[in-house]
This record gives sequence, structure tokens and C-alpha cells, in this order.
Amino acid sequence: MTNRIARPGRLDAPRQKASKMTDKELEASERTAWQPKTSREQAAVLNAAPLATLSASEESVQAAALVSRLAKRHRRPSTAKGKSYGREKTLMKHVAAVAAFIADLLDAAGNERSEGWLRCSLRKSDYSGQVVTWRMFDAARQAFTEAGLVEHKQGYPGFYQIDNPGPMQGKLTRYRATPALLSECEAHGVTPATVREHFKFVDVMPDELVQLTSPAHKTPDTDTVQRLRAQVAELNSFFAQHTLTHPTIKHLGWVRKFHEATNLQTYRWNKGGRLYSYPQNDACYQHHSEAERLEMRIDEETVVEIDISSSYLTIFYAWCDQQLDTDTDAYGGILGPTEVDRAVAKLYINVSFGNGRLLRRWTKDLTKTLKERLKAKGVSPEAFDAKAYPMVVIKKRVLERHPILERLGGKIRGRVRDWSDLMFEESEIVIGTMRALMAMGVPSMPVHDSLIVPESKEGVAVEAIEQQFRAITGVVPKLDVGRPDLF
Repeated sequence: MTNRIARPGRLDAPRQKASKMTDKELEASERTAWQPKTSREQAAVLNAAPLATLSASEESVQAAALVSRLAKRHRRPSTAKGKSYGREKTLMKHVAAVAAFIADLLDAAGNERSEGWLRCSLRKSDYSGQVVTWRMFDAARQAFTEAGLVEHKQGYPGFYQIDNPGPMQGKLTRYRATPALLSECEAHGVTPATVREHFKFVDVMPDELVQLTSPAHKTPDTDTVQRLRAQVAELNSFFAQHTLTHPTIKHLGWVRKFHEATNLQTYRWNKGGRLYSYPQNDACYQHHSEAERLEMRIDEETVVEIDISSSYLTIFYAWCDQQLDTDTDAYGGILGPTEVDRAVAKLYINVSFGNGRLLRRWTKDLTKTLKERLKAKGVSPEAFDAKAYPMVVIKKRVLERHPILERLGGKIRGRVRDWSDLMFEESEIVIGTMRALMAMGVPSMPVHDSLIVPESKEGVAVEAIEQQFRAITGVVPKLDVGRPDLF
């Protein structure tokens, strides 16, 4: 029988081969795959959901009372076979699972981007060696769902099979606290805004420092991976020798994430490759604004942030054997003299790189993104009106300034290159710079296309970035330096 599996949108869990799935798992995958298509807006929200840590525990009297009440009301079926000590041990584990789940749900409830959704793996092996076991989490999440305390968006496995158009990889199930759970928590004085005052979260680094995402796969242990893993471990070990000071920002280390690995047998580890700071929550410095990052101190010293201006555009020019003019603003003056004009031109070019072709129309997501960026720069979002910026006009003006963008989506140096190639080259420049600075004893912190260093090391850092950029691309970049006194 041919298995008809609908093709969902963007995916993020490891794929499985259908031949290795049991009949029960296969039946479940068919049931969960036939769901109404998720809108693009809703998919963006679900994709922004943080991953459950299930490591938090009660720290306040209020949290302890809340967890005790919910754990007793929504018990886990006993498997201790009448032994009192066994039942007590099981109850303690159940309470710990309830506490961890509630803490993660409340923490996610304060996340505006994900609208409160939380990602949870339903794969038993992911709970091996963790604080909360699979059996305990499974009991807690089912009890809470049946009681109406949480709602969920069912995930699905992914696999290939002959005559099966199903997805290459699956999607983790999402959970969200319902008003009933939020009300119960609030009655005990625990809210999303105060959850970290009532629960102790244990931030840990992932076991794997080199990860494959979009699509997700288990990282193979090849010679190349061992080399990449050793580089990240060395950077983490070096930075751990220095102190980072900030009231709310934390940094445990970096993980390097690669993308577009559709065939692990032929994958060359040259797609994506950026460093991401952990923990991946609101304490992550990469999630803060530049002004907030510049409040950090490294070894008690003020920091500066050196940005590679028009990074992707400069690299794209280099691919076409040309040098981007570094004496002028690559986005300024294309559409007009205002900050809004510049923001529109910059968004158009950078999103076009992400799409692999020049944009054709405004979407709700594009408009929302632009307004958020304007707001971050202190410009009123209401200053932007899409009707005043027809895409046909933007395209004409952008190509007048940067005619080289006509080549976007076509072959360059023998093959079609996309956003993941741009990101990889950028990541090699940034990581190469970090390693060069490390050899000089200088700590640094990447923010994708920029690097944070102690203020006294600005000169050597600028020189190191320029050298790495020239060595990898053959051209020189334009650098902008952000300093605390500018904010």
C-alpha cells in the first residue's frame, strides 16, 4: 500500500527511514500528517518556539506549592507494585517532571516571537541521561493535555519511501500553556514575568558542538567533523578563561550549525556554519540589541563591536571578481535620503539573497520585519508605507546602483550559490579572525557578521578581520565600529 503523506512546511527534526518504523509508528505518522496546512505566519511563530530544557526545579515556596498541587491533582499511574518506597520515589520523579515542564511552559509564555509555544521532543532516546526521564515527561505532558492545561500542535516523523512524497524530516511537537494553567500559576504568585524568580533553571551546553539543522540530522563522526568540533571546543575553552560581566546576559559557549545537508554522503560542510551562543534563550547576547551588548564587560573592560558592513553584498561582489565600493554606503541614497529609504533598500537586497532571487512583492512578513528594524533604530514604524515603495521601482533603483545583482540565482564560478554559501564564507572569516585573535590572547564574541572585543583590542581586531576577509575573498571589507558612547 502506498503511504500518502502530506508535505508540510519547514521542518526541524531528524528524518527516519520508513523501513525502520513499526506499523504503529507509521500509522501514527499518517494520522498526524493529515492536518490543515499551517499558514506562513503561524509557521513562523511555531518555528520560533524555544526547545524545552526540562531542567528547572522549584526555588520559592510559591513554586513548590504550585508544583505539589498540580502533581497531586494530575498523578502518574503507579508502577511500583505496592512497594511504598518505590511509590515515593516515583512520586518524587513525577513532581520533578511537573516542575520542569511548568517552568519551561511559563518561560516560553513570555516569548512574543513564538507566542508562547515550546518545542518538545517525543523521541525516547533524547531523554537518555537527562534530569527528567522519558516516562516521567510523557506522563506529565499527557496528563496536562487531557486536563486542558496545555494545548499542542502535533509533530510528525519524516522519511522517504518509494512512491511516498512525504517530508525529508519531521517537526517537533509544540506545547503551550492554556489560560487555565496560567491562571492556576498566577493564583500562586507565579507568572511568565517572574518564572525565573521562582524556578532555578540549569543552563547546559549541548553534547554536540557541530550540528546539522534545516534539515536536522545526527552529526556523523567523520574526520572533517572532528576537526570542526575541535575548533569550536578550543574557542569555548579559551573564552572560558575570561570573564563576561552583564546583569542579564549569560554565555556558556558556542555551537557551530550547518545547513542544507540533504545528502550526508556527499555533504561538504560548506553551507551555513555560524557560531551560536548558548544558552539559546533571552540571556543569549546574540538576542540582545547592539546597545545592550555594548553594556557587557570582558575581563572588566568596556567592549566595542566591529561590524562587517554589507557583508553578504561584499562577498557576492567578490564572487563576481569585483570590489564593492567601500567609500560609500552600499544602501544609502538608492531610494532617497531618509533612514526609511535606506532600511527598505537594505531589506530588499538582503532578503533577496535569502530567497535566491530579487523580491517581487511586499508580504506581511516583510512589512513586519521592516517595521521592527525601524523601531530598533528609533524610527517610527508608521513612517513606512508599502504603497510608497513599489517593488518594481525598488528593483530598478537597486540594479542601477548594483547591476551585479542581476546575476543572483544564476551560475557564478560554475555553480549556483545561495544564502548558505554566503553564510559559510562569512562564518569562515569570523571564525578565522577569532582564532587569529586567540593566538594573540585576545577574547572575542561573534554576532554573525560582527565581532565584539575589549575596547583596547580594537586596532588588532580590525586588522585581523581585514586580513581574514582579504585572504578568503580576495577583496577588502568596510568596517563600522560600535562604541558605548554612540548609544
